[in-house]
Amino acid sequence: METRPLLKIFTEPFKTLRNSTFARLYFAQIASLFGDAFTWLGLALLTYQINPGNAAAILASALTLRVTAYIIFSPFAGVVSEKLIRKNILLLTQLARMAIVCMLPFVTKEWQVYG
Repeated sequence: METRPLLKIFTEPFKTLRNSTFARLYFAQIASLFGDAFTWLGLALLTYQINPGNAAAILASALTLRVTAYIIFSPFAGVVSEKLIRKNILLLTQLARMAIVCMLPFVTKEWQVYG
């Protein structure tokens, strides 16, 4: 008898996925998060391959630069996003990001990680 409420507890959060628009957005976000995780894993392995003794410092610096860029550019991004078509901004930034990630196999020096 307790399986009914227990089953309801586990299935209740997934009712929002019945909305197809939300479900597409949700699974696209999951795919993006997996991409981010694999990018950072690849970057960590790449920095270790380039300089095993200094890999942690390189990765910490790259992450610090990433957070700093968010802090500096977020207010301006809000203003720009109000003036331009958001879908075009999204496509442009994701294509630029994809191009940068595709260049990772060609990184051979420590300074190139920061670019």
